[in-house]
Amino acid sequence: MATYYKEGEQPQFSNMDGAQEAQYGTTRRSGCLGKAFGTACAVIYFVLLTAVAVIAFILGSYATSKVRSFSVPDAILMSDPSTAPAGYTVFSLGTGLGYWSPSTDMLHQRSDHGVISYQKYAYLVGGMSFNPSANKSEVSASVVRYDTETGQMYEMAPLPFARYRFAYAQSKGNIYVLGGADNTDATTNTVFVYNIAANNWTMMGKLNTPRTDACGAAVNGKVYVFGGYDANYVSLSSVEVCDPATATSSAPAVCTQLPASSDLKVSRGDCRAVAIDGIIYAVGGVEWYNNTQQNCTANWVFCYRFLNSVEAFNPATGVWSFRAPMISPRGDFGIEALPGGRIIVAGGEKGNGTNNAMAMYDVEEYIVEHNIWVQKAPLPQARFRDDLAYVAGRVYAFGGTPSCELVPDGPPCNQVALKTVFAMFDVQYPRLYAFFKAATATASSA
Repeated sequence: MATYYKEGEQPQFSNMDGAQEAQYGTTRRSGCLGKAFGTACAVIYFVLLTAVAVIAFILGSYATSKVRSFSVPDAILMSDPSTAPAGYTVFSLGTGLGYWSPSTDMLHQRSDHGVISYQKYAYLVGGMSFNPSANKSEVSASVVRYDTETGQMYEMAPLPFARYRFAYAQSKGNIYVLGGADNTDATTNTVFVYNIAANNWTMMGKLNTPRTDACGAAVNGKVYVFGGYDANYVSLSSVEVCDPATATSSAPAVCTQLPASSDLKVSRGDCRAVAIDGIIYAVGGVEWYNNTQQNCTANWVFCYRFLNSVEAFNPATGVWSFRAPMISPRGDFGIEALPGGRIIVAGGEKGNGTNNAMAMYDVEEYIVEHNIWVQKAPLPQARFRDDLAYVAGRVYAFGGTPSCELVPDGPPCNQVALKTVFAMFDVQYPRLYAFFKAATATASSA
């Protein structure tokens, strides 16, 4: 029977269990079937509430044990990536940090050049540049001192001969330029030294093996050069060391080719190198190999492969050993050593199997202590054949070449060198790593 109300009357609610009770004569609604069942309802409610509380307590205790236990969690935060349990992926909390901002453009377009940081300056040496007045590309002997504080640039004493695609190193206030190609594109073996304070160049000696696109680094006053290409563009693995202390007023410095036991484990040209705490790191590059599955005469790209491998050389033992590879293979990129035992690489060349000369945005940082590469904020403009300098807490990326020669009518790479410069402002972060399992792995272990 439907409840009804007399005119002017309002229903009243009195049941403690929330049920509505309208008291008008013989009509009534209740959450339980009369007062006889009131006690039973209360007991049922109490039992249900207690059961829910017990279930919540059990689930909470289980979740807490999962978080606190290092043997079965889905994610762990640690400071040493080498301690990751089997089956876990390592993710650096520094991934993607930093940002790039435009800086003052260079005086000249440059690619395949060298950039050496010294005090507040970056020295821009040689390279390929486009001469607008002659409407052609030229190998440059120019040396420019770039003031990173003011953006002002000064032409310094030029190289004795134009060079590009050379190895370089800096030691004790001197810049060394080793090998490279001249303005006829001939492979050279010359070694020039630039005294920064005196602003002059001298001939220091000659390499035993002419080479282009080699790596260079200095340790304990000695200059090492390794890898590169010979005159036939075959990648090299040999290593030479030049000792400036052996030079006299009547004799050049001695450059010695080390025995085969000191060769790189992987031959590589278009590589880059730095030295940190007396250890030399050879990074990436391009390896020539005999590809019997393809016709390399029809397309030379088939016989070259980009590398992400990294090798470390101990001059005391004369032996190379592999380190963690880069995230992305690349050649012809910029590199610089950073404080705190770090290496940064930016840009570079990649290929798709039939074409090379594809410029990259990618930036990575290597942490020597943890032997791990971390992706950083990308360049605003893709480039290869570029170089880097670390000055006053910032990384500068100078010049290079955008993607080129990918279409038949496009301009050649040596005519599209860049003048642009970008400065990277990094964000300092604690070196923490998240270890986590993929969703499928987590589900299967539950």
